[in-house]
Amino acid sequence: MATTISRSLCTEITLGLTLLLPISVFADEASLTYKSAKAIWAGKMNTADYQSYVSEFTQFNNHFGLDTKNGCYALSPGPVNLMLVITHRDRAEFAVVEQVVSDVDNAKSQCFKKTYFRIRTKIPPFEPFVLQMSMS
Repeated sequence: MATTISRSLCTEITLGLTLLLPISVFADEASLTYKSAKAIWAGKMNTADYQSYVSEFTQFNNHFGLDTKNGCYALSPGPVNLMLVITHRDRAEFAVVEQVVSDVDNAKSQCFKKTYFRIRTKIPPFEPFVLQMSMS
């Protein structure tokens, strides 16, 4: 009987680890550095799909005044470059800004990260969609 329980427990542990592996791999892939996000952006920025989506996102951003609503511009001198990583999961009605990375770490960049993180927006034409924003 002890052998049966031991095998059963071993099987459960193996199944558990097997199920966790894809989640941990996905989590690692979901986290981008500024450099890796910029590389994705650079590869897509000149496509018609990218330009069209950016135009619509800019209208959305301006309509809701997202970049000005929290007073981020006044928090630190100098420009901040952001990369917004937009994804669409689980057949949701909207896409989400899943990650915001910046080229500097200061009060201004942290404020913009809080402003844009988890914003729901239109579903992009491809994923991950990396939208570049320069905040002066």
